[in-house]
Amino acid sequence: MDDAERFMAKVNKSGDCWEWTGYFDTSGYGQISMSGRALLAHRISYVIHHPLTIDLREHREICVCHTCDNRKCVNPSHLFLGSVADNNRDREAKGRGNQPKGEKHRDAKLTEQQVREIRIKYANGGISLRQLALEYGINFGTVGKIISRKLWKHI
Repeated sequence: MDDAERFMAKVNKSGDCWEWTGYFDTSGYGQISMSGRALLAHRISYVIHHPLTIDLREHREICVCHTCDNRKCVNPSHLFLGSVADNNRDREAKGRGNQPKGEKHRDAKLTEQQVREIRIKYANGGISLRQLALEYGINFGTVGKIISRKLWKHI
């Protein structure tokens, strides 16, 4: 079975949106492993149905956007190429741009007070990112992003 056949075996085409039935990443997008790499299903669907002269696996700056706004959808007629700016404009136009920040976000694992504590403890020295991660039950990379203000920028 080639990659396209393996891909299509995980697609439910019973509705207008062709829904991915395989694995989903934490953000709700379908994912499939090909050539040892985890790839987003809607991007692979676009490539299978709209052969390109460029490799979307290498050009992450090119977004594959959904007209239907359904993350599970891999219907090639619902997908279009755009820049990050195009994707952001599309998200805003569909009313999904104003995500709650901080502890109001659906995926938040910390409170604003805990974020402040992490920053203060690290600034005072004597504690590593890994120790803070263990203490607060989060990934040490997340702790680094909190300290560098790539996450929780508003605090």
